[in-house]
Amino acid sequence: MAHVMDQLSLGAIVQVRDRLLAQQARGRKVFRLESGDPSFDIPEWVREAMERALREGLTHYTPSTGILPLREAILEKVREENGLRIPDPDHIVVTNGGMHGLYILFRAIIEPGDEVILPDPMWTEIAEHIRLSGGVPVTVRLRLEEGYRYAPEAIAEAITPRTRAIFVNTPHNPTGAVLPREALEGIARLAEEHDLLLVSDEAYEHIIFDGLEHVSIGSLPGARERTLSVFSLSKSYAMSGLRLGYVAVPGSQGKILERLKKLVRCTINGVNSVAQYGALAALTGPQDYTRAMAAEYQRRRDLLLAGVERAPYLEPFKPSGAFYLWAKIVGWPGYQGRRDDWSLTEYLIDRAGIGSSPGSAFGPAGEGHIRFAFSCATEQVEEAARLLPEVLQAAGGEGSG
Repeated sequence: MAHVMDQLSLGAIVQVRDRLLAQQARGRKVFRLESGDPSFDIPEWVREAMERALREGLTHYTPSTGILPLREAILEKVREENGLRIPDPDHIVVTNGGMHGLYILFRAIIEPGDEVILPDPMWTEIAEHIRLSGGVPVTVRLRLEEGYRYAPEAIAEAITPRTRAIFVNTPHNPTGAVLPREALEGIARLAEEHDLLLVSDEAYEHIIFDGLEHVSIGSLPGARERTLSVFSLSKSYAMSGLRLGYVAVPGSQGKILERLKKLVRCTINGVNSVAQYGALAALTGPQDYTRAMAAEYQRRRDLLLAGVERAPYLEPFKPSGAFYLWAKIVGWPGYQGRRDDWSLTEYLIDRAGIGSSPGSAFGPAGEGHIRFAFSCATEQVEEAARLLPEVLQAAGGEGSG
C-alpha cells in the first residue's frame, strides 16, 4: 500500500542548498539566494536573555504550550499590533517555529476529504501539511498581470460543500505580494458567508516595503472569530535556528484549541525552554531592530531587482514584502538539453555558484518561474546582482549545451 509520506517531495530548496554547500566545501564561492534564512544575528538582548536562562538553570520542562510570561507577551503583541481579539494567554500556543504551528493547525481542523483553498504558487509545505492531515489542497492561480493578487472572486469559484478553510499568506512567499485591506475584507466576507475557517500565515508581517501596511485578516469584521493566526520569530528577529512560532486562537474556537494542545503534547511536548526566554526578550525589548532589518531588506531588494532587470530571460515582479524576488522565465535557451526552470537553477549554480529556487517547487503555477531570496548578506546580494546579467547573457552563446 502507498504511504501518505510517499506523496511528499524531499524539497527542492533542500536539494539546491545541498548542491551549493557541496561546492562551497570544495572551496568555491557560492551565493545563498536559494532559501529564506535571515543573515542578521539575533538582537543582543535576546542573546543575553538566553545566556541568563542558562546560568539560572532554566533548562527543564516548561508548560507544553509555552511559559506564561511569553504567552502574556504574545497576547499583548497580537492585541496591540495585529488587532486580534484573543481572550487570554491560554489561547496562545507556542510552537517549534511557524512550520510546526501550521502543521498542528491543519491536523486540528481537517477531517479526511476536507478541502482547503490556497494560492498557487505557494510555499510547498502548505499543500503537504494539508495532505498529511487527510485534506485536499484546492488551488487558486495567482497571475502576474493581476499583481499576484489572491482575488476573492477567484476564491469564491473554488468553494465547494467540502471546503473547510481558506489559507491566507501575506506578505506572500514566493512572490512577495502584499494583500491590501480591501482584498482581505473580501476574503473575510466569503468566509463568513460560507462559514469557513481562515488560516492566516503571517511569518513576514514585519518585512514590508515602500511604506505599505500589513493587515492581519483576523482583525477584520466577519473574520475575528474564525481566523487562526500563525506567526514566527524566524523572520522578524532573525531567530530561524531557534525555532519559535505561535498560534493565536480566538475564544470561540475552544475545540480547536484543545486539539492544538494535544498535538503539541504528542509532537514536541513544549518548545526549547532557553529559546522561549529569548523570544520573551525579543517581543518585550526594543523593536527598532526589526525596522532596521526591513530597511536593509528593501535595499537588497532594489539591488537584486536592478540586476535581474538587466539580465536576459527574466521578467521580475517587484515584491512589496517578504525577501523573495519572483521572476518569469522568457526565451530561455536551456541547459544540458532542458529548458525548464530546474535547468536555469542548475545553470546558475554550475556557472556562477548562484543559488535560486525553481518556480515549479511552489506549485503548478510556478512552472517557468524562478525565485531568488535576498535574505543573505547584502554583499552577496550585490555581487550576485552584478553577476546575473553577464552569466545569463553567456547562456545565449551556449544554447542548450
